[in-house]
Amino acid sequence: MSILYKTTRFADTFSGDKETNVRVQLLSWDTLNTKAFVEYLAFKNNISKGDAYKNLSMVLEGIEAILKNGNILNLEDFGSFSLNGSFCEDKEPGENHRAESIEVKNVVFKAEKHLKKRIAAAGFEKYNPERHNKRKY
Repeated sequence: MSILYKTTRFADTFSGDKETNVRVQLLSWDTLNTKAFVEYLAFKNNISKGDAYKNLSMVLEGIEAILKNGNILNLEDFGSFSLNGSFCEDKEPGENHRAESIEVKNVVFKAEKHLKKRIAAAGFEKYNPERHNKRKY
């Protein structure tokens, strides 16, 4: 299976350049929820759905615990998970900041280049409405 894409032409209005540029949009077959992902893991690894769910839960709970302890999780050849924070309210630079005024802004995942290469190795195929009309996008 390959990754579908389509191209869109657009004019760069910010730079004042009238030249038309091309943008690539990657298309998804579908969005998997937890249940569908567990079914996929069970089928792919020849284990029960219950075992697949337990394994997935252990991994997700582990990631959450590592981030809650203020650590960065780096999975070689896959990617890293980290946190970004910000203050809940706008504060003046000279004011004292308390721990209660800090919130998690984002949980960040940054894919390793090896993961990107392995996914790209699946190949790309240009979207054709006549051929791919049975799939959701």
